[in-house]
Amino acid sequence: MREIKFRAWDKENKAFMPSEGYAICDGDVMGLRYGNEMEDVLTDQIELMQYTGLKDMNGVDIYEGDIVRFDTNVQILESEVTYYHGMFTIKKYGEKIPLFTGLKVIGNKFENPELLEVTE
Repeated sequence: MREIKFRAWDKENKAFMPSEGYAICDGDVMGLRYGNEMEDVLTDQIELMQYTGLKDMNGVDIYEGDIVRFDTNVQILESEVTYYHGMFTIKKYGEKIPLFTGLKVIGNKFENPELLEVTE
């Protein structure tokens, strides 16, 4: 069975929120669990990202929004992990493809946006 877990980016504080779990209370409010405590957060103040169920080549969990590096045997590419048409994907030569082994998490779209900038 696939492990279901999430992480949340706090848009205001520009940091990942430490939490042991999340629960949707209603469409506008989400509960964050810290041990035995729950804290309510407005859903428009965070971006929730799901764990893909995969680990990178170093055993690091891969989440939506992570930036991964991979070797195509032609060149080394970097791409953001996204959820598209029912599966987690990365872009390879402009096409979205399913995740595969041999990926390495090198950052995420919030803390390392420069990794997604196209250089000419």
